Order: sequence, then structure tokens, then C-alpha cells
Amino acid sequence: MGIRLHGFIIILLCFPLFSEAQIAQPDRIEIEVKSSSNEFVVVSADENGLLIFRDSEERDNKGNHIWEFHKYSTALEQEWKRDLALDPSYMLRGYDYDKGQLCVLFQDGPYQDRRWPMLNMSVETGDTVQHAINQVAPVNLEYFEIVGQTVVLGGQINYKPVVIHYDMFSRRLRALPGIYQEDGELIDIIPNENDNTFDVLMGEMNNNRVKTVTLKAYDQYSNLLQSAPLNTEERKNLLDAQVTEFDGEQQILAGTYGPRRSRYSRGLFIASIQPNGQQDIKYYNYGDLDNFFSYMRDKREARMKRRIERKRQKNKNLKFNYRMIIHELIADNGKYILLGEAYYPKYNSYYYSGIYGGYSSRYDNMYFDGYRYTHAIAVCFDKKGNLLWDHAFKLDNAKSMQLKQLVHVNVQNDSVVLMYSYEKEITTKVIRNNGDYEETTTSPIKLANENDELKNKNDSDIAGIQKWYGEYFYVHGTQDIRNKRTQSLDINRKVFFINKVTYDGSGS
Repeated sequence: MGIRLHGFIIILLCFPLFSEAQIAQPDRIEIEVKSSSNEFVVVSADENGLLIFRDSEERDNKGNHIWEFHKYSTALEQEWKRDLALDPSYMLRGYDYDKGQLCVLFQDGPYQDRRWPMLNMSVETGDTVQHAINQVAPVNLEYFEIVGQTVVLGGQINYKPVVIHYDMFSRRLRALPGIYQEDGELIDIIPNENDNTFDVLMGEMNNNRVKTVTLKAYDQYSNLLQSAPLNTEERKNLLDAQVTEFDGEQQILAGTYGPRRSRYSRGLFIASIQPNGQQDIKYYNYGDLDNFFSYMRDKREARMKRRIERKRQKNKNLKFNYRMIIHELIADNGKYILLGEAYYPKYNSYYYSGIYGGYSSRYDNMYFDGYRYTHAIAVCFDKKGNLLWDHAFKLDNAKSMQLKQLVHVNVQNDSVVLMYSYEKEITTKVIRNNGDYEETTTSPIKLANENDELKNKNDSDIAGIQKWYGEYFYVHGTQDIRNKRTQSLDINRKVFFINKVTYDGSGS
């Protein structure tokens, strides 16, 4: 049984006429939705386009939920649509795309964390194979990645880290060796595109009871190829990290460090690991960065730099305490660009009072009100770990209920393009000439028609911007739109939209 979309789909082609650098939005798609509709999930298929899917409002005669899957080209033209009837107990847990295939993982009910149904879908045709991944013990799942014809799942069993390897060809399941341990934690699982291997980054305690990062490399058959803990200094905990692929000479890791017994960071580290086990690691206090504090107001930034300089004259470092999450480490022709975001959790109070037994009482409760992001940083190192440049991207305390990546980065034509979307606007910072020049451009999210307008400034739920392929990004979300002048359109409509976005530095 198929589902028919309510409303219409619009494809918009825009041809920029400005002579200056700008944010270009050449294509847009809209799907009219209801206020009660489930949200679409958007997945990049790189040069193969985009996939979107959701649990629709339709049910078959057995009570199964009809999930709809759509495939769009890079020009945002629909190429196929598939409807799949799935058990009503299925809850979406994860998804990933790799080399022409989309895998979608479900959990069989809210309290069943041992059985994970999975769809393996061909992006070219939409043909789908169903799998059932059955675990012996319940797993609190945190990571889901495709590596060749296998999927890798990471999480915790009894508060200990575990990584599970599932072979889609043989349908066999096994736990990776060297992961399950008392005081370890998973930092990330990173597939390597060139050779179907993958890296697992672990946080572990070394013999001196200092937290370090261990790089564990596996092939697609779950064989351990390498296990290399970083030799950190005695008083420096390594907190978070990302890693590049092996380039034939070495692998580069970079991330944050902080004091012992603390989750707050004081600076960055960058390390190299060679096949013979030789390591080199360098540390940079946040005070060593030129632009780390540029998100502050001018007077506050100036005061901070004066404090840093006074400490430096005494051969000391100012002790910072930042929550910093590291998202990417990009290798670019012998240079390495690290992207991270600083944040803090926000808690608010609410009060209530009542009269019990003749007495008046007043209660104060705290509740979590999301994460606030202060700024993102882009830091560039050379092959020896020397700091080349750094820049900050002010985020104005942007709010997110989940700890996710807000700023995305692309390297093109010797420029580093940082792109960020919040509420109704897209902002881009472009860094050129080895970090010496930066340019910031802001543009509203382009609507489909010149007479369209948002009903009010809050009627825009932007899920954020994502890197797509080449120099392109995409932004998506829902919008409530009013149009009183175009007779062929309803005056009011609620739409799910995707805009194709790029930074046009040449002008046109």
C-alpha cells in the first residue's frame, strides 16, 4: 500500500546575479506536511544525491506502519519512492550511508535492546534486504557505521564499552577484541573509505592513572591490526580526539586535553603515530591560539589577552576550563584542520507552591534546558604538528537539546569554508591565504517564491546544515509560510524543505 504526499513538491532554480562573493542556494525542494506529521530524516548519499525517510501516518490492514523512502538527485529531482510496511513496535535507532547502500537500524520496542531489525537498501534501485541483529546481552547503543559489507555498532554493556561487528553477507555477529574493559570509554568509531578498515578511538587509563587516547585499527572482518595508546604527559588527561586515515607514513590524531580528574579542557593536542610505533605529541594551551577568544566582546577579549600575556611573562599558562567537543580532523595536502565546538549545559529552575496540612510550601526544581554553544574553532597544523593558524566562529549561545555538530567545514580551492545555519539564516566564514584573510557572509534561507514569507520569526524549525558533496552543503527543516499574492498556492502552508547551498567566492 503506497502513501500519497499531502500537497505538492516544488523545485526551485535560482541564478545568482551578484558580483560579490555570496551564499548561493541553487535548488530547493518543498513537501507540504501537517503539524502532526513525523519528521523526515535526511541522509547524504554524496554524489548520488540525498535520501529522506520517515514513519508516515498510513497503516496497512495488519496495523503495520508504512515507512516512506525517497531518493533525490543532486539537483533535488525525485528519482524513486518506496513504501515499506514495518512492525509498529520498531523504533529508529541509527542510519548510515556508504558506497551506494543505506542501512537503517531499529530497536524492537522501547524496552528491547537485544534485538535490532535492520534494512539494507540499494540507493540506485531502492531494493531492500532485511536483517535481524540479535544480541546476547542488552546494549546501550551509541555508534552505528557501515564498513564495506559489515556494520559496526558501539555502545555499553553494564557500563563497559563494547563494539559489535555484524557481517551482512554471512549474517554473523561478534564482539571486537580489546574493547570491553572496566575503565575504558568509546570516543568514536571512524570508517576508512580507502581500504574498508576502521578505527576505534578509546579513552583509557594508563599505568600512571592518567587518561589517554588509544587508537585501535581493525579490518572489515573484525581482526585487530593495531593498538596504539598515546604517551601523554603525567598531568595531561586526553579527553576527546579525531584521527585521519593512514597516509602510508603516519596517522595524525588531534583533540583536547585537560587536568587530571577533570572533564574540562585547557587546550589542544596533536600527535603522530608511525607504523613502527614511534610517536610525537604536542600541546597547545588555549592561550596559545590567536583567535580562540574572538567570540567575546572586544573589551572582554582584550582583558583576556592581557591576562594571558602577564602569565606568559612569568613562564606560566592561564588555566582554562572549557567543554569542547571535537568533530573533524581533515587532512589537506600536508595540513591538518581540526574543527571543534565549545558548549555548556543549561539548567533552569521552576517553582511551585501548595498548601498541605494547613502549611504553605514552596518548591524549587531544576530541569535541563539544552546545550548552549558559544563558538566553534578551526585550527590548522602542519605535518610536524606546528600551529599554522586558528579562527573562531561565534555561535551566540545557539541552543540544541542534543550535543550535535552545528558548524560544518569544507576545503575547496585553498580556502576553508565554515558554514552554520540557525533559525532563518545561513552564515559562512571563509579562511584564505594560509589563515591571514577571513570573510563572513550571512544570507536568509531562500524560500520558493518571491511572494513567500515566514508567518513569524519563530515559525522555522531548522535542523541545521550538513556537508553534502564537492563544495555543496544542504540545509533542511520545516517552515510555516504565508503567501497572499500567488493565486496558484494556498495562503498558508507548512512545508518540509531542503535547500542546496554553496559558497560562491568568485561572484557571477
